[in-house]
Amino acid sequence: MKLRKKWISQVSIRSTKSEIQADKDNIIPPLDTITVKVLSLRLNDNEPKHFAIKITFSDQLILSGILKSIGRHDVDRQHVLVSGSMSYDPSDYERMCLLADCPLVVNIQPLKNVEANSAVWSRNNLIRSSSNKSNPTVKTVSDVSCCNVDILPMFIDKNTMCVRKRMEPMYKQSILHKKSWDNLPLLTMELVVSRNPLNAKHHEVLKEANYMKLTLVGMYNTIIPFEDDFVYTAASKMPLNNETNVGLVIFNQGGRATRRFRSTCFYPKWETLRLGDEIFSRDDVKFTCQLSDLQNEDCIDLDHYENRLPSYYKTIWRSFHRTLMLGNSSQWFLKQVKRYKWPLEVHIYGENGGYSFMSYMDLSKLLYPGEYVIRMAVPLHWINSDMMMEKCGCELLLTPNDRPPTTAVATRNTTTDAGIAVRSTGSDDNNAYAIVEIKLAKPLKKIVIPPYISQAEINNMLKSMEQCQQKRDCTGRGQLNRDWHTTARGAASSLRRVPYYGMIEFCAFNRQLSETRTRVELLTSFWQDAAIFVNNNFVVQEYLESGDKFEELLMMSHVCLMRETCVSLTGADDRQTLDPILRAARHARHMQDTNHAMDLYLQLVAQKQNDAACWRELAICMRDIDKEWANVCVNKSIALDPRHHLTLLLKGSMLFEDDPVAAEQFFVALLALHPFWPTGWIITSVYYANREIFHMADKINECIKKCRAEGVVKDYSVVRSWEQELGDWWDHTPLLPGMSKYYDAADLLLRIRSIPLAEICLAHALKEVGETAAYFHLLALCFRLRGQADEALCHIRLGIEKFGEISYLRSLEAECYHKKNDCKAAMTSFEKSGNCVGAYSILLSMPSREPLRVISILVDLVRRQPSAYAWMTLADDWMAKAAVGEGGDAGLTEEQASARTCAIACAVQALKWDRLAGRAWAMLANLVRPTARRLHCIDMATYCGLEPPEGKAESSAKSEQSLCHYLGTALKECQCKQNLKF
Repeated sequence: MKLRKKWISQVSIRSTKSEIQADKDNIIPPLDTITVKVLSLRLNDNEPKHFAIKITFSDQLILSGILKSIGRHDVDRQHVLVSGSMSYDPSDYERMCLLADCPLVVNIQPLKNVEANSAVWSRNNLIRSSSNKSNPTVKTVSDVSCCNVDILPMFIDKNTMCVRKRMEPMYKQSILHKKSWDNLPLLTMELVVSRNPLNAKHHEVLKEANYMKLTLVGMYNTIIPFEDDFVYTAASKMPLNNETNVGLVIFNQGGRATRRFRSTCFYPKWETLRLGDEIFSRDDVKFTCQLSDLQNEDCIDLDHYENRLPSYYKTIWRSFHRTLMLGNSSQWFLKQVKRYKWPLEVHIYGENGGYSFMSYMDLSKLLYPGEYVIRMAVPLHWINSDMMMEKCGCELLLTPNDRPPTTAVATRNTTTDAGIAVRSTGSDDNNAYAIVEIKLAKPLKKIVIPPYISQAEINNMLKSMEQCQQKRDCTGRGQLNRDWHTTARGAASSLRRVPYYGMIEFCAFNRQLSETRTRVELLTSFWQDAAIFVNNNFVVQEYLESGDKFEELLMMSHVCLMRETCVSLTGADDRQTLDPILRAARHARHMQDTNHAMDLYLQLVAQKQNDAACWRELAICMRDIDKEWANVCVNKSIALDPRHHLTLLLKGSMLFEDDPVAAEQFFVALLALHPFWPTGWIITSVYYANREIFHMADKINECIKKCRAEGVVKDYSVVRSWEQELGDWWDHTPLLPGMSKYYDAADLLLRIRSIPLAEICLAHALKEVGETAAYFHLLALCFRLRGQADEALCHIRLGIEKFGEISYLRSLEAECYHKKNDCKAAMTSFEKSGNCVGAYSILLSMPSREPLRVISILVDLVRRQPSAYAWMTLADDWMAKAAVGEGGDAGLTEEQASARTCAIACAVQALKWDRLAGRAWAMLANLVRPTARRLHCIDMATYCGLEPPEGKAESSAKSEQSLCHYLGTALKECQCKQNLKF
């Protein structure tokens, strides 16, 4: 008894000392706690079962228990079946960075299989211990299901998270035992985090954290075929919150690419689970991309190595590492990316040696505002410590192989610039490469959008600036001339050097600029858009922090204006995005070939019966042919889309011509559905003024002024150019800033053929600003569209007498003369007009051009405004050259044969723009050689409504195909008595 008491006393004393010592030396920091609550486990069958569940995180057991499943018809109960918790220290930043690379792992197993599996494992151990021979191990038949849950948001900013996950089999199932996705167990969990108030400062740091995810897809075109005896390891760096700001990450054993594996579409794996020999390590976020999306600076033939290279020359990891970037880690990473490239090493180890490769990943794309992901194909070079230090600013990541294996393949040497023979790192003459993705949670640089400045504020700025007349200097980087007027004129002259046929708008802009400096300077420079453009495309933070921010942005705005103008005139061809039938129909309508346009529109609405825009365009086209059918089409359009502003305006203007009172409901709908569209409100005010309801018209005008002063107008981008819905055949009237608001409304009304309302708008414009060149042009168009060419000519002459030689007035005069069959007067007007802008005017003016200049004009036209009409005009010009000289088909000279070949090519191009171009089919029927093709072309020409002439093809110089708006025939031979279809 004494000994026992003494032992107890000694234990008590020792325990007390230990606790006191722990309190002095080990201060436990405040911890946060994550609690995991399992709410339900649903199975497809109604028979309940008991399951053993285990949840771990980073090798830490959170809970282990037994739960009972529910059937598919049972109702989820909001009570906790099992729960567990895990504590962590948010102040340990390095540990938090490592936790971001681990998921929550959940395993379940039927309770009846636990004892069976234990017995099987015991029997396997007994077999191994009782036999020294290599007996095969008895396989376990386990029904273990698993899922991985990404709980990184719980560490950063989320307080609760509800998860519903399908539990997938951990072991590969046979075909007979596989289950569909809906039959897999469905687990419902709730995760709640309890944050200690003492860690508030650390919580703010975690909340502002960014994270980086590095995914290694694989290595391709390896130097030797894949061997199971070799060990394939990859390594890279990741930002880490420690003394060096960086940590080493390793991708463990890579494997051979499976038969159906695609490098552009797969589910990556958690590399930390692969290192821990976890069988189920797949993530839920799918990796998807296109080979064309990969950054490929070395122009590697990715398609060849991905689709045609054997799989044993590929090593696949398809896994990722992830880490948090806390505090200054983002700034360190930003400076590192600016200065160095990011390293990647790949090592192949074997018994007899191995290979070591390295690569330098250029991450400079992440410096652009808004960029947060970069996918690249990087070539692998031989390991070199000096190059690693020079390129990446670090030592080698892993110990390289000193000697290659003895069974190396035959060497293929390539000579470097220094004359040293170096063997390529791939299986062929090219280097091996790796596909890597680096993704951030948020971009390193945010997109900077300047605040919106209303029109009222701009007007106040203008008033204050115009009151004090003083010369302001124009400053900018690389700007030698400090005078703004000279700078703007230089920009306008630079625009003239752009290869563009006709520069009327820029000439008018230049005249306005010479009259007033400040207002045009601010209203035409679009400096807000320029600021957005600069911030989204360049790294100019230091540049924008300068004191002369306003002048700098104003200077850049003109550079942006020139850039956008050049892109719009000579940029990429995006015309093919239009529907081919719709594009051909618009071409025919713009060329006044109304019957052909109507046929194409009817074909289009037959294919797209529920497209309101197609019915509206057909209605506008039919207004020149049959108003009753046009009314039917617009009714169909308004039934499909009763809110579109153009449909409401078209229907209201059509009713206005017959019953102005009935049209009121559509103009009221314009006001109600589009309250910030100034053009629609102006037309509505004109409508009420014509009905002598002046109080309504005055009230609408007051609303327009108020909306513009507050800057809340929303003017729809109604494009009125080539290949657009509201494009038309005449050279459009230049509508410059500061002109009467009624001009824009009248121009829009003329394009939908609402001539009465357009004339009323012009009357208001005449009362407001008097006579101008734009007024006479629009007024002449009103008469011309009514078919009154003589009255239109009268107003055009008056406008030319008062305002001089203006191109768009002369081109309209020429068209009116041509309508009256006075070709000589038309050609005279075209000669006086100089350069025309629209395709219709250009093609009509061809006979007035010099023969040597015709081909250059047509080539420029088919480049800017291609259409079947322009191509057929070019084909006729080539046929005219082919007809010069003697000889039949067998005796053609080299020049004639070449001209006929060019004509055939032009006809083929015309068919690409319009499959129903009858003249193109007719020309091909006379020029192609094989009989089958000739018969096909004849049938197609007949189908298009044009009977091809028999015998040899005749040139356009002797053509009898007329109809002046065909434009495939020279005007001097035009015979308008005939009426053939295109």
